[in-house]
Amino acid sequence: MAIVKLKTSNQGLKLIQENVREQLGEIGSDPRLEGFAVDLENLFESYLDTWLKSNSEILDILEKDLEK
Repeated sequence: MAIVKLKTSNQGLKLIQENVREQLGEIGSDPRLEGFAVDLENLFESYLDTWLKSNSEILDILEKDLEK
């Protein structure tokens, strides 16, 4: 059950990651917030990368335990 939830979570995170620029596009189109939008995008992508990596590490552990 946990494995399925983590795999589903990773799929959702990857989808969000693929669309983050589009989602933050309106912020970046405002010249007053241009630098902020780039920083926010970089921060958000780093956060998503970390979350995906953690989920993947946990998945590896759970899948190895199932093989035992």
